[in-house]
Order: sequence, then structure tokens, then C-alpha cells
Amino acid sequence: MSPPQPFTVVTRVPIPRTLAPERVIAALQTYEALITPNPYLERFERRPVQTAEVANDSFFLSDGKNLQAFVVYDRVPIIPGVGSWATKEVAVPCIFQSVEHGVRCCAHAQGGVTVRSSYEVRRRGEITDGPELEVGSGDGDYELIDISNVECSALVKLFVKTRLASGHLVLLRQVIADLVQQPAQP
Repeated sequence: MSPPQPFTVVTRVPIPRTLAPERVIAALQTYEALITPNPYLERFERRPVQTAEVANDSFFLSDGKNLQAFVVYDRVPIIPGVGSWATKEVAVPCIFQSVEHGVRCCAHAQGGVTVRSSYEVRRRGEITDGPELEVGSGDGDYELIDISNVECSALVKLFVKTRLASGHLVLLRQVIADLVQQPAQP
């Protein structure tokens, strides 16, 4: 197998001014709000956190809390647009951790793919990496940003990068859309 080829994908979506940033953070920290809108999701299961998984991983910092682990089963298209017969089920063990501005998630997919994502609510322009944010007339001063650091072999890099970028954009948009549809809790 070829050596890991690390790369970063930054995805950002605006948060409407009618949606409080604190509400978005609270939703992210349920973890399921990030799992269920996954466009490739088949199902997911909660699992115990193994100490060895996080003990030596500097991604999980001491400023975080509430570690929870899941196995997420994705149905990933191998040949896009030709139907379900050209898909593959992929089991992805992952661990979530709540942090001040949102959530961290480390996922280890098949084939040696590791994704360390940080999903955060930030003031627009606070994080300058990644693509320019497209802002509409109803958008507020905050954005939901995902910074994913990925390690995978050179053989699958283009496939992983393409799927991750498009999948995470759909995911972030759906998180915001779901919150806009739900009435705020008193």
C-alpha cells in the first residue's frame, strides 16, 4: 500500500441570522445531528469508547468533554449515477468530542482512511482557510465550518477527497436546514 497522502478539506455554510449560534453548537453536540444528515448513511450504532483509541491521539485535547463512540455504516457510491448495485457498505468507527465552538470527530474508514474533522460555529471571516463563503441576504454573521484533515493512500486520494468534500457540504447544509425547520426550545 502506498504511504499516507494527507490533505485538508474545508467546508463552510452560512448560518441564517434567525438561527442563534448557540443553538447550532447545542445541536452539533448531540452528535446525532451530524450523523443522521450524512448523505451516505445506511445506519449507525453507539459503541463503547476504548481508552486506547483516544489516549495517545493528540486530536482529542483536554479542553474537550463528553467522548462518545459510534459505528456509522455508509452506502458509498463506487460508480456514481448507475444505481445501488454500484455501491459498497462501509463501516466507519468514529469518536466524537464536544468542544467550546462545536465538535471534533475522528473516523477510521476502511482502506486506511483516517478523517479528523472539527465542526465549529464561528463568526464569519474568523477562519480564513478554505473556499470563500457564499452569503445570501438572510444570512447572519456566523458560519458552520468543517475542517477535515484526511490521511489516505495515494490510490484513493482523489476518490476520498471528492466524496468527502461533496458529502460534508450536503451534511452541513442539512444540519442548518433541519435546525431552521425545528422551532426553538424555550
